[in-house]
Amino acid sequence: MTTHIHAPHDWLLTAPWWHWPRQSVPPAQTEPALQKYATPGLVDEFLAHPQRRLVFDETADRGPLPSAGPARFVPVAGTQLRKLYLATHHRHYLVAVELHCDRPGLPSPRRDEVCEAGFVVRRRRASVPSTATGEARKMLRDLALARARLDAVEKRLAQALRAGTPSLSRCGGLLEQQATAGRKVDTLRAALHQWAEAVGVDRALDGWRPLSVGADGQLVPLPERPSADLRPLPGLGRWEQVSELPEDVAEATFPLYPLVPDPADTEHDAAGRTLYFGIVPTSTLDLELLPAAGAAPSGEPSADRAPRFDDASIYEIRCYVRRHNPACPRKPGGRDCHGPVTWSEPSEPFRLAGPLDPRGTAHRPVTIRMPNKADLQDAAKLGAGIGGVRVGTPPDMRFDKVTGDSYQICSFSIPLITIIATFVLRLFLPIVVLALGLWFLLALKICIPPSIAVDASLEAELAGKPPDFEADAAFEAKFGAKVNAAFDAFASAVATSTTDAGLKPKDMDDFGDRLKNQPAADRFRIARSVARGAHAFSAPDDDLRYEPRVERKEVFTA
Repeated sequence: MTTHIHAPHDWLLTAPWWHWPRQSVPPAQTEPALQKYATPGLVDEFLAHPQRRLVFDETADRGPLPSAGPARFVPVAGTQLRKLYLATHHRHYLVAVELHCDRPGLPSPRRDEVCEAGFVVRRRRASVPSTATGEARKMLRDLALARARLDAVEKRLAQALRAGTPSLSRCGGLLEQQATAGRKVDTLRAALHQWAEAVGVDRALDGWRPLSVGADGQLVPLPERPSADLRPLPGLGRWEQVSELPEDVAEATFPLYPLVPDPADTEHDAAGRTLYFGIVPTSTLDLELLPAAGAAPSGEPSADRAPRFDDASIYEIRCYVRRHNPACPRKPGGRDCHGPVTWSEPSEPFRLAGPLDPRGTAHRPVTIRMPNKADLQDAAKLGAGIGGVRVGTPPDMRFDKVTGDSYQICSFSIPLITIIATFVLRLFLPIVVLALGLWFLLALKICIPPSIAVDASLEAELAGKPPDFEADAAFEAKFGAKVNAAFDAFASAVATSTTDAGLKPKDMDDFGDRLKNQPAADRFRIARSVARGAHAFSAPDDDLRYEPRVERKEVFTA
């Protein structure tokens, strides 16, 4: 049981105790913890079982750095960044912290000593001089390539260890490659930081500042304690530079709520602890008011407003609590004094998934059932096609010869539109993939003909590999011929479908050969999709896996 003390003391905000073993730093240095859920009822879930949350999958929940150009150049460790999906992707997130007295044993202060708790979402950015953008791209590209090589070696090493009893020579060779790749990454990272200082890269930390209109009609940021002369502009704001640990929190904040367990439940994870949590925003209705000549953050054409959050920025969360000043009388509601503020460490950096993120949309797939001929015949007898979609065509835009000067009204049934659209999609999809070389899209199960037969041993082997499996020489030697046979069958089916439709691109005969000549990792992913087939519907590999529970005895010693 944690002891409460009343003497004046400094405070600390850390991760909740069950996250301490994962962060590999002393508890006092841990950062706010993000917890993932697949239900909009995440608050009820957290209140009842604070530790119960979904696993952050190292493949699905990480993504590459935003590629919005050198203006967003922010060197961070690792090639992949934590990725948070949107609420429309059926994923939701909490941020959780624990409050302590900064004394040996990290005792918990009383909850009534806190008069305000919240968190801010900030954006780290760096501006590169226009004369150095080319060099910046090259250095970032070299660093990304070196990190990718290091990741590939580490994956092969992990595969060898999972396979059990790897040979000493193979394991030693992989360890040597890992050390060499790691030194290369460290060298390039150091060179990048030296270069950034030499050319004058301007790094800044941005916070969201709501806007208001002053008495003179000028737009000004809304201060922490606005005056009567300022008229707030709800929903409008700007990203502006802020300090790391301000005493006055003028930027927009989100609330943190206390986790108060049932006093009778002595086994609750929050029993005897002072814990706070908040809902991580992945979208808001707020808009950023850009300068007249400014461009949207994602590199879109010039605009005067942009969403507050986008998928082209890197964000972090800092939590804070304001201590009640005993000299101030208690007031009902929110902040009741201007006592000292205690800030947490910044959370791990993260980016947001785009609205059309393939993995995110796979969490909540949309299924369209095509009607059969009997259904269409019955609908036609009832006149159900009338009123589906009505198109009014002006006289100068008609595609057929119809007399009259007024609009021509045509009604199309939605099933008819769906059938035509699906036919056109299936007709041109393989041609577009062929023309643009989009072989990797086959890994997303694009129109795999259900008639393709794949060798049973190959199908079983592919199905048993994790998504991040890197095909190696041993895999190629064992299944290379069977993979090529599957590609030949797939290419033949695509060629047949295009020929039957009256199309025959001149290089369609090279379709199978081009699939065979892809890199080993792409060959594995494409073969896996062909083997599973378009008719094999399954949830993403990271779906609904929960973190193991951490017991107090694993963290606290007697």
